[in-house]
Amino acid sequence: MNNHKLLSLSLIAVTTLLSACSSSPDANFYTLNTIDRNATRPTATMKTPNVVVKVGPVSIPDTLDQSQLVSRTGKNRLKIDEYNLWSGDLQSDIQRIIGENISILLPTDQVTLSQEIILSPVDFQVIVNVREFDGSLGGIVTLNADWVVAHKGKEKSVIAKKSVLQESTDGVDYQAYVAAQSQLLEELSREISDEIRKQLAK
Repeated sequence: MNNHKLLSLSLIAVTTLLSACSSSPDANFYTLNTIDRNATRPTATMKTPNVVVKVGPVSIPDTLDQSQLVSRTGKNRLKIDEYNLWSGDLQSDIQRIIGENISILLPTDQVTLSQEIILSPVDFQVIVNVREFDGSLGGIVTLNADWVVAHKGKEKSVIAKKSVLQESTDGVDYQAYVAAQSQLLEELSREISDEIRKQLAK
C-alpha cells in the first residue's frame, strides 16, 4: 500500500471518528400533568355549582421563560439543559394546569384562561405571579408564588396570598423533576380552590 492510499484511509478513519463523537444526543421533551380527574373527588359540595372562574394573567420569571428545563446546581447557579426541553410554552402550560386542576377540584366546567387583567363577566378571577419554580435534580423543588382571588359577588373582594411550597423528587432525572413540579402546581391549585370555596360560603 503506497503512502497516498495510507494517508487517504487515515483521513477517512479520523473523519468518521470525529463525526461519531460530535453527534448530539436525542432531545427529551416534557410536559406538566394535571390532577387525575378519575381519582380526585371534591372535598366538599359547593353551595353555588358551576361558578365561572377565569385563570390569568399568569406570569413567570424571565429565567424560566424559555424552552429548556432549568434546574438549580447551587444557591446562585442555574443549569439550562439543551437536551431536556418543554414540549410547549411553560407559562401557558402553568396557566392551563392550574385552570384544569381548579375545574376538577371545585368542580366546574366553566373555567377560562386569559392573560387579560380586566375582570370579565365571571364569578372569580385568579391571578398568579410565579417568583420561583425550580430546584435540584434528586433534591427539593420549590414553588414560590403570589396569587390573587378576585370575587365579583354581591360583596366584592380581592384576596391576595403568598404560597411557598416544596416537594422532594423521587429520582435524579428530569422526569422525576417535572413530576415534582406538577405536584407543586396541584398543591397551589388546592389552596386557590379552597379560597374560592371559602368566598362562596360567605
